[in-house]
Amino acid sequence: MHPILIILILSLICSVALSVIIGNSWLILPIFCGAAAGLGLLFWLILLAFSAVVPHGKIYREPSKLYLRLLNLAYAFVCEGARARINAKGLEKLPEKPFLLVSNHRSQLDNMVQSLVLRPRKIAFIAKAELFKIPIVRGMITRCCYLSLGRKSTKGDRSAVETAEDYINRNVLSIGVYPEGHRSKDRQMLKFHAGSFKIAIDTGCPIVVSAVMGTEKVHKRFPFRKTDVYFDIIDVIDPNGRKSVELSEEIHEIIQKYVNDNEKE
Repeated sequence: MHPILIILILSLICSVALSVIIGNSWLILPIFCGAAAGLGLLFWLILLAFSAVVPHGKIYREPSKLYLRLLNLAYAFVCEGARARINAKGLEKLPEKPFLLVSNHRSQLDNMVQSLVLRPRKIAFIAKAELFKIPIVRGMITRCCYLSLGRKSTKGDRSAVETAEDYINRNVLSIGVYPEGHRSKDRQMLKFHAGSFKIAIDTGCPIVVSAVMGTEKVHKRFPFRKTDVYFDIIDVIDPNGRKSVELSEEIHEIIQKYVNDNEKE
């Protein structure tokens, strides 16, 4: 998905065509810049319009295919604009049925990168409540079944964890979590909150253990250098018969060791 590239190609076509019609080749550059800016703005205005019509706080039984495409287009626009080059491996390990994706957390790009890589699969993330206050984001992620910890459903006051379990039990989608709770600023991961592993224990769904690397470097290199970011599937763990604290400690150790062994300087 390359929305910025498509916008630039369309802008170039428009600028060349108009300059030929007008008969002034010097107009190609200003028309190109104007068209690119206009199409880019139109792109975000369309997303804002779609986001605005989604009722605040509603919990949907399943995500909208249209909104999933639009959300991933927005993610692709941000990652492409930030010059992040996504590398992924281990995808062959993914189970066919819904799973709980567990990952370390480095930057706000993490879930964007993971969503883009996993877009053939339906996945929603348990996100911070602050994201649901951003107008252009709120409606999009709500309609894609993202959940906020502490947010209550209007149909039964189910917590985010209980709603996530319902999605998995009904084979609607997979759930992504960041058990650290906050972004770590270096290779040393923060302590995991064991509560998120209750989703896998209660539903029996497999836990996909993953690592993201390099996303925290993007803002330092933008706009002059591209940044390689990595999303690797490390292992898949069966939670049956396990306790949340035990799983939390084991998976924290697995991810930390993988990052230490594989992260590039």
